[in-house]
Amino acid sequence: MRKALIFILLAALLAGLCACGGKQEKTDMKAELAGKTFEYEKEGFGGEFTITLNEDGTYSFYEGLLSSYMGTGSWTVSDGILTMTETGGYDFTFRFSVQNGALAYLSEGSSAFPYVTVENGGRFIPR
Repeated sequence: MRKALIFILLAALLAGLCACGGKQEKTDMKAELAGKTFEYEKEGFGGEFTITLNEDGTYSFYEGLLSSYMGTGSWTVSDGILTMTETGGYDFTFRFSVQNGALAYLSEGSSAFPYVTVENGGRFIPR
């Protein structure tokens, strides 16, 4: 009986440690992305296509010099997926997987950008 109780307490303690590690990872990923600008690995619409993730949870994107639109909204990270939700004009949502500090576009569940066709897996590299 006593061994079973000790086993249960150890299992509960271990489960608590694992849960804390997951939360820490999410916090670290948001901190890793916040305050950075990412550039599309291919040509934008007449120049660089950039996404800036601000520390306050807002973002902006600009597809290039020929674009007349600057996207703005809020961003979150959950389970390794960055989600950007447009608040500036259109009803856009953009999803990216976070891979080694870079962003990889997830076409499934994402809107198309207005001027640049970004293929599934298209990467945005931190500057």
